[in-house]
Amino acid sequence: MQPTGRDKQAVAVGLVIGVRVMVNKRGRRRALVTLDDKSARMDIRLFPDDYDKFSELLETDAILVCSGQVSFDDYSGGNTMTARDIMTITDARENYVTSLDLQVNKGIIGCDFFEQFIHVLTPHKEGTCPVRVFYQREEARGMLELGVQWRVTPTDMLLNDLKELLGDERVTLQFK
Repeated sequence: MQPTGRDKQAVAVGLVIGVRVMVNKRGRRRALVTLDDKSARMDIRLFPDDYDKFSELLETDAILVCSGQVSFDDYSGGNTMTARDIMTITDARENYVTSLDLQVNKGIIGCDFFEQFIHVLTPHKEGTCPVRVFYQREEARGMLELGVQWRVTPTDMLLNDLKELLGDERVTLQFK
């Protein structure tokens, strides 16, 4: 990631591998969070106001999406981001996903398929992500978007449960 200008922001996504909380001279907390995305590590700097806003998200092993300005840090010898916004991967999915698409064909629908399907979706309702079912059989195919009451929050658990029910390649997220 390259340094940005003052008016530009960059986005970094990664696994939190460290959180250092420091107290400034006025007694306010700030933090330095280290993200790893398997290609590089980046320190994310949070000043007191931003730390107060996002402190509950700063946990080791959490996957976070951070946006802010990137600059070269002489002390560490690498690039550092000054975060302006931080969200969990689930929140990012909900903000940037346009739909959860499911591929269903006649062959996978057994006698209790709909009960299992409802059982998987129900705990994740009340979200903002539309669910689209692409159904196919020998003589026809079509797309059905489930009603607003079936909009979901695309959590890891939901995606894993749907992949278990339908198969890995039959569950996809569409992004903006």
